[in-house]
Amino acid sequence: MTARELIKLEATIRKKMEDISAQRTSLKDSGIGSLMNMLKKADEASYEKIMPEYKKMVAEKNIFR
Repeated sequence: MTARELIKLEATIRKKMEDISAQRTSLKDSGIGSLMNMLKKADEASYEKIMPEYKKMVAEKNIFR
């Protein structure tokens, strides 16, 4: 995966996290899990950077409509 693709993947994940926080989409419907797995395989450092933010979002927001 190229650096450009990694940046795009990370931006997509952040956008989906924003949509989930704003309850525009559900956690299940967003497909964020598969994107997180792709990121983990491609770049472990970026994954480790995003994961705490993801866990915080899931814990704080009422993501289940």
